Amino acid sequence: MKERLTAALSLLLLAANAAAYTDAGGRYTFGAGGYSGVSLFAEGGNDEYYLRGGLNTYISDGADRYSTYSAGAGVDRERWSASAEVSMTPETGGYKNTGLYADLGWNLVTDPEDGNALEDAVLGLFGAVTSHEDMYSLSTTTVSGSGRRTSVSSLTDSFKLSQRDYGLSASFRIVGVRLSGRYTMTSYDKDITAEARQLPVDIGGIGTSGFPSRAISARIKFAALPLSPEAGYARTSYMLDQPDSESVSAGLSLRTGPALWKLSWENFNPGGGAARADYYSASLEFSF
Repeated sequence: MKERLTAALSLLLLAANAAAYTDAGGRYTFGAGGYSGVSLFAEGGNDEYYLRGGLNTYISDGADRYSTYSAGAGVDRERWSASAEVSMTPETGGYKNTGLYADLGWNLVTDPEDGNALEDAVLGLFGAVTSHEDMYSLSTTTVSGSGRRTSVSSLTDSFKLSQRDYGLSASFRIVGVRLSGRYTMTSYDKDITAEARQLPVDIGGIGTSGFPSRAISARIKFAALPLSPEAGYARTSYMLDQPDSESVSAGLSLRTGPALWKLSWENFNPGGGAARADYYSASLEFSF
């Protein structure tokens, strides 16, 4: 664990010392089922490029601690932008993964006129490839008063799976109000069966599990206000007849000098009649 934390801090320092500006911050989330998650990042660059490093880790009563380390870079131009990121989740409970993500955006409003209602508009494409490896399979699943419990059994050979995500994104700022959305499709390189243990998935900062198939999300933020409210909605469909999940979120952010403070709430509905759960987050970012 010490080596992993050292590697994550090295990525953060690399981004922080990159160049003309530096953003750094963190978020702490807690909620139902003993969930506790921490996300850290640092980004450095100028008007044309940036480097970014990050660490995301969470644990709950029903899951081991999963930690993901990431490093990325991006390019910003007047009419387009592009970025790429690599990530790694070291082995936890027999499971590990590596991933590659990339996106490309087109800026439709490069020089808005004064008084123009449409202040900016960006359309994007994105894609990701994640390689999963698991040494265990599902054995039995029981449901008790405290929730679902799953026992696992060892595999003779590790279960390897390639996951491909791709989709569209859009973001508009109209009279100081930011509207954004994403649509994601997911495919796999082999058939998924009920014997395969569900993959750990991060939905809106909440750790859950499953084999995602499609996801859609939308968000609104009143960015022009000193105390900026925002709200969001996300829905994910899964394979193997797992019910759709959905989440509703709301938050407030306030900038004071170089600091950006944010408090948020998210209600997660796993679907299938299971109980909803509430999660709360506090984050702080600094710009230098």
